Amino acid sequence: MAAADFELDRHVFFWLTQVIGARDRELAQGLREFGLRVPEWRALAALYARRHCTMSELADLATIDRTTLTRTVDRMQEAGWLERLADQADMRITRLALTAAGKKMFERIWPEVQRLNELALAGLSNTEIHSLKKILGRMRANLEAYVGETHAA
Repeated sequence: MAAADFELDRHVFFWLTQVIGARDRELAQGLREFGLRVPEWRALAALYARRHCTMSELADLATIDRTTLTRTVDRMQEAGWLERLADQADMRITRLALTAAGKKMFERIWPEVQRLNELALAGLSNTEIHSLKKILGRMRANLEAYVGETHAA
């Protein structure tokens, strides 16, 4: 497609960012009462699901750039929601884990996030939701394969 033929609302990534942006704006409103920001929520959710992560793993799971993630992790540690732990197999590696307070915070917030997620998916069938996940997973795999090729060259 030539640049002259570009139409923003026909661009799939425009719609992806519109959905994420709308959800994040609404999510930010709901998180204020808990004293959290969206990046902190993403880190909290990733750590709740995966238990122990390195900074790199958490950056990938939460899709947060390393600079923002460092500040986010520092704030979360100061709030008592996470702790830094030495890796048992390799003392050079630091792992991040939620504290009991962090787990409770996730459990307090999750019902509101789940409500928001259900609102976003309203009217979609289970088949459509499954297909969407499959399509998005394929898109990510395509990009990861491409990025891997460009860095290997």
